[in-house]
Amino acid sequence: MMMAVAEDAPPADAASSGAAADDAIAADDGAGSDDAGELSGLRARCLPPRPIFPWRSSPYPLPRLVGPTMSRGGGGEEGDDPDRLLHRAIGAHHDGEYFARGGPLGPGWPSPMEPWFRGALYLTSMNLLGLSWPYVIMPWTRRDWERDMEWGFCHAFSNGVNGMIEDTYCTTSPDGDGVGPEKSETGTEQRLDDDGEAYDVDVDISLDPLPPDEGGDGSGAASNDGEVSDGAIDDEHSMLQRNLRQLYEGARRHSHPSKVNIVLRTVPHSATIESMFPVFGLSRSLVEDHPYLRHTYRNYLKRLQAKHKEAVLAGKSRLNPVQVGSFIMDGLQEVMEGSARLSSDGKAVITIVAQVSIKCKEVFCVRDVESGDVIQGYGDARPRDVTHLVRFEMVVRETLANADDSADISKEGEWKLEIGRWQITDWDDIMDGNVFFT
Repeated sequence: MMMAVAEDAPPADAASSGAAADDAIAADDGAGSDDAGELSGLRARCLPPRPIFPWRSSPYPLPRLVGPTMSRGGGGEEGDDPDRLLHRAIGAHHDGEYFARGGPLGPGWPSPMEPWFRGALYLTSMNLLGLSWPYVIMPWTRRDWERDMEWGFCHAFSNGVNGMIEDTYCTTSPDGDGVGPEKSETGTEQRLDDDGEAYDVDVDISLDPLPPDEGGDGSGAASNDGEVSDGAIDDEHSMLQRNLRQLYEGARRHSHPSKVNIVLRTVPHSATIESMFPVFGLSRSLVEDHPYLRHTYRNYLKRLQAKHKEAVLAGKSRLNPVQVGSFIMDGLQEVMEGSARLSSDGKAVITIVAQVSIKCKEVFCVRDVESGDVIQGYGDARPRDVTHLVRFEMVVRETLANADDSADISKEGEWKLEIGRWQITDWDDIMDGNVFFT
């Protein structure tokens, strides 16, 4: 189970919310080696504890969303060569979160790519979601669609968080009387934020520590591969993707040795689509069934690099943009045809990934009940302006003209895409994007 640091942090540390901890203890191979004879195998380096509730409630955006600014400012020793200082500044510029973690495109991308390329991906995604090209190209019609989608993403985020809390922490009983294994004040009264608006998510839960036999790695309702908890559920149609659900199931079972109180109240006010891009020929279920597909795009990149090298060795110039474009289009067609062959229904798949910044008014606090210490968040119960980056995915299916020999050729070009439904796969990079295509 991959855990994530979920505490508030200034901009420089905000990215640690996603890359966080795989283990609570790591071997220390540094200081103290003189005592190795007596303490061999016992020494350990303590890392920050796993979060009780994986959540990032911070007023600062994720660092990868903030484009860095490069300056030739000081920082060097007296007499340093100006060119060396510039080279050092360029290196620091490109080593930042924005470049290292894919910028607005996020984990899974080698770089943020050029703005025009991100724009092309965005418009292509809109067309794949059913909008005609004239509607996509016109700014005023496109903005109407974006406004509707952004509000829809706000509601989906609230519903996803509420559903996760209800399923994982059992805040309601099967009889609907509001009494479950956890002591919760959810829904007892309608709380309002500073603007007098009711919170979409309003949770106040007290968690008792679980007995050791219930919190062990070998027991519990869900296993790491999801076979026990999910059963026959079609994960593609769940509101939260399986890995994200398991993150909270694992935190519920393992993260609190003493009684704690979790308060989370949030209401979205607005949203902005940061990026949207299609992943042709791949979906999570297809990659799970055929793991080698995860390397599809890496392999095509290697083939393109090999073609460049062959052209240079043959005394020719590198491939021109037309040749590169032709190679990419042929490759995408090959990927889509392979996808149709491997799919159970004979249809090619395309996964649309959207990353949305959702601005909220929020109260978040995790407190140790006995000591009163604040473990996560803020203890003053004051609503704060926070922004969550939520990652959505939708699977679109397409019947290829040559995928079914019985298809009516006369209808070629009239194939309609089957639009799926949005699913939340990550928020605030607590699962490092929960990427499946690289």
